[in-house]
Amino acid sequence: MSVSLYHAEYEALRNLMHDVRVKAGLTQVQMAEALGVGQSYVSKLERGENFVDVLLFARWCLACGVKPGKTLDKLVET
Repeated sequence: MSVSLYHAEYEALRNLMHDVRVKAGLTQVQMAEALGVGQSYVSKLERGENFVDVLLFARWCLACGVKPGKTLDKLVET
């Protein structure tokens, strides 16, 4: 697998993260505050302008009230 922001599996990860955030009822601003980053960083992650770090993914999921492992399972099962 190539390491590219534009790879289909990476896009699926971004979509999953977006869906988890929205389902949790969090805005990008609220997510940014939970992660200690700026809103523009959250936007860039969701649009595919930045790579998602595994630790950031875990913190993202926890901020949304979901378990990172179970969330990642949803990605690999599709």
